Amino acid sequence: MSDAYVETTVLTDILLKPKTPKQERAKAALTRYENTLLPVYSIKEWKAGPLNYFAYLHDKLVQTQSLRDTFQALSALRRGSYRQATSIEALTAASTVSKGQAKTYVGLGNSDQEMADSYRLALESLIIRSWRKRRKITTRVVDELPCYTEVEPRVGKDGLLDLTPQQCERDQECCLAPQLRSKPNLLEALRNAIPEDSGRREDQKRRKALKQLIKHPKEIVDRETCRNLGDAIFAFFCPRNAVILTTNLRDHGPLATSIGKKAEKP
Repeated sequence: MSDAYVETTVLTDILLKPKTPKQERAKAALTRYENTLLPVYSIKEWKAGPLNYFAYLHDKLVQTQSLRDTFQALSALRRGSYRQATSIEALTAASTVSKGQAKTYVGLGNSDQEMADSYRLALESLIIRSWRKRRKITTRVVDELPCYTEVEPRVGKDGLLDLTPQQCERDQECCLAPQLRSKPNLLEALRNAIPEDSGRREDQKRRKALKQLIKHPKEIVDRETCRNLGDAIFAFFCPRNAVILTTNLRDHGPLATSIGKKAEKP
């Protein structure tokens, strides 16, 4: 395959995991392909997911003004949850960025509050810079979403990060709906690729969303349905001459294979 269709996990590794093996693998992977294509759906998922959790850690540092208390807040999160895991990765990323910044821009010192401020500044810098780079890491950005507005993260007067909007417009039908409805055979194959007895919540939501599109094609496809389709969107819209580039082969592999496409890891 000459092209890569870049999924959210790879976008995240490149933008939010500075100077790590994950970032290096993701960057190296992009060089394997003649064209690298970034669907805006990846940007939307990235902002609502990983970037939002990095902002959560930033805001927790603002609220506690204490690195110690922030650690305690993270330890209180459900063990092994995506929020906890991503917040810990955000701490690591903040440490890396902080070490590379000029001392005049970092709240250096040994006190708990000064260290918290250093991490906060590093996260703010990483979040803003990653947003500005998002459309520059691939050869092309594809599959624009007219129903989704890309707005840069901004810091409010209270010091907290505002990442709105993170979803598509509420009063509009999903702009992908006409294309999805046009190929019911692909929707059926994607649904069949998801085990009916899967106990995973995301699988059940995805099956339900696909069933709705298949059985009730005239119904409005709202933003919740679009969000629940998730990984199925990448399989559906990935060009035939491209592979889905993802770190999550567990989910993307079977979906891609079900409609004659392929997913690869960096």
